[in-house]
Amino acid sequence: FFDEMGLDPEQIIPVKADATALPFEKEFFDAVVSTDSYNYFGRDTHYLDDKLLPFVKSGGYIYIVVPGMKKDCHDNLPEELLLSWTPEQLDYIHDVEYWTRIISACQNAQVISIREMESNEEVWNDWLAQENPYAVSDRKAMHSGGGKYLNFIAIVLKKK
Repeated sequence: FFDEMGLDPEQIIPVKADATALPFEKEFFDAVVSTDSYNYFGRDTHYLDDKLLPFVKSGGYIYIVVPGMKKDCHDNLPEELLLSWTPEQLDYIHDVEYWTRIISACQNAQVISIREMESNEEVWNDWLAQENPYAVSDRKAMHSGGGKYLNFIAIVLKKK
């Protein structure tokens, strides 16, 4: 997607910051890419307009990837998922319908797409192969069939 923006990889600068109090000037970024974190801070319908979009240039893009559910099952959480996560931890994981509702509340960005990724199994397998304590813990649920409930969701926005 960097080609779409006319950027070379050398122009990409990774940033680690508090997503609710970004220490940058307004319209600082040409694009923002968030992987596996937006689900922790972006569930507020006002987050995009109030906390993130002011730092993105007009016409800039936001690319988001979050772990998700194929279909919301919070009212009846499968036992396989509870092998690795508590109900509170699973509250950070939602389906495309949920994210469409949250993202569509944004006034200052055009929604390009909100969709389930096609590479779900590959992404989960890459994650589970890590020796990170979180990945090791996630193996219990995933090896017991929890993957049939989970996916990854890709969100693409363009600032108006």
